[in-house]
Parts: sequence; structure tokens; C-alpha cells
Amino acid sequence: MKKWLRVRDETCRFPGCSHPAVKSDVDHTDDWAGGGRTDSDNLAHLCEPHHRLKHLSQWRVTQEPGGILLWTSPGKRSYRTDPATPMGPPRPQPPVVEPKTRKRPADDTYLVPRHRPTRQPTPPAPDNPPF
Repeated sequence: MKKWLRVRDETCRFPGCSHPAVKSDVDHTDDWAGGGRTDSDNLAHLCEPHHRLKHLSQWRVTQEPGGILLWTSPGKRSYRTDPATPMGPPRPQPPVVEPKTRKRPADDTYLVPRHRPTRQPTPPAPDNPPF
């Protein structure tokens, strides 16, 4: 997902910033600590100064599907930043398959055969074969 976001954003997504995405932070638009999801519709690249500005000032941002960011300044002016490369969401990762667990009986009887065949000794071979 990190590579996909880097291709989508290319730069910091703050209005007018051209700092490369490869040198920027991946930021949760809705804070992860507040229940924000970690998916492509809640993540965007912000350079370190703009990442701090988002968290420590009156600037507000919302994200629409497709990676469109809507910024609101402390003076209530609105700005829109579109992704450099509009694209669909990344393919989901395959589910993690856990090893199957075998169900065992409640006791240890599975270790002992239920029916023990009795063994009969084979008769000894004759000294002189009948040919």
C-alpha cells in the first residue's frame, strides 16, 4: 500500500507543496488513535512541516474517495488537492491462512488401538522341503 500511495500522491498533499512523497510521512487523515482506518481512502503523504501543521494548527482536512483532499484554512478558505495519478484502490492483500487444527478426542485413547489383534506364531518350516 505504501508504494501504491507513493505513485498516487507523488508529492506532499498540502496545497502548493511539491516536497517528494518518497521523503514525506504517510498520514492518517482521520487520526488512527481516534479510530481512523488504515486504508487508501484515509492515507495521504504530508511532508514533516505540513504534517505538524495539520496536527498543531487550525488547518483541517477531509478525504474523499479516490484520494481527493479538501483542506480548510484557519481563515475558513477551502483548498482541494487531487492525486497526481488518479487510480482505483490497491488490490487487497490475500487473507492470512492459519494452519488447520486437528481435533483430538477428550482422552488419550487415540494413542492406543481399540482392537489388538492376537498374534499366532507361524509353524516352523520343515527340515526337508517337499519337492
